Amino acid sequence: MTGFFSYLGTTSDYFVILVLLFATFRQKSQVRPIVLGAYLGNALLVGVALLIGGVLKQIPAEWLLGFLGLVPIAIGLKNYFSDEEEEEGEVFVTKVQETPHQRIILTVVWMTIAGCGADNLALYIPYFLLANWLVLPIIFLMFTVILTSCIFLAYRLAKVQKVQNFFERYGDFMQLLVYVVLGIYILFDAGTVTHLLSLL
Repeated sequence: MTGFFSYLGTTSDYFVILVLLFATFRQKSQVRPIVLGAYLGNALLVGVALLIGGVLKQIPAEWLLGFLGLVPIAIGLKNYFSDEEEEEGEVFVTKVQETPHQRIILTVVWMTIAGCGADNLALYIPYFLLANWLVLPIIFLMFTVILTSCIFLAYRLAKVQKVQNFFERYGDFMQLLVYVVLGIYILFDAGTVTHLLSLL
């Protein structure tokens, strides 16, 4: 369940990026490169987070790892009170418009990593640290289903202005809520809060 909400939180801003991509590349032949780029970019982010999480799992004191829960909280607050993402999105779209058709996949991968990399890793790394790796196949399947649904909805609704307005208006708050809740959960689940209270 935590994995569901952690990945769902990262798709709120990514959904807007996908909508902009599908709205920019309107030819049917350009749909497949966008989809492939989205899957590849997200797979790279998950792979990097899994690798880093595996290394950090070797740290003996688990309560120390709980401090990583502060990272998604800080990123969520920063994104909510900043217009930086919107400005980045505009730059990315401009770059996409100038990209040749044969490089759409690489462009989407770049947008995924550059536009969502810091936020996604901030959630994935602490989550993979605490998750039971025996259930990773289920987690990856869940991620794939959510991403597929996000891509499908973005494709279908790319031309609906009201949908874009909704995510532009409430997307930041939705992301903030998920990030803060997940960060607090990590702090408690790793025993960080309990350990600090025991020192008082």
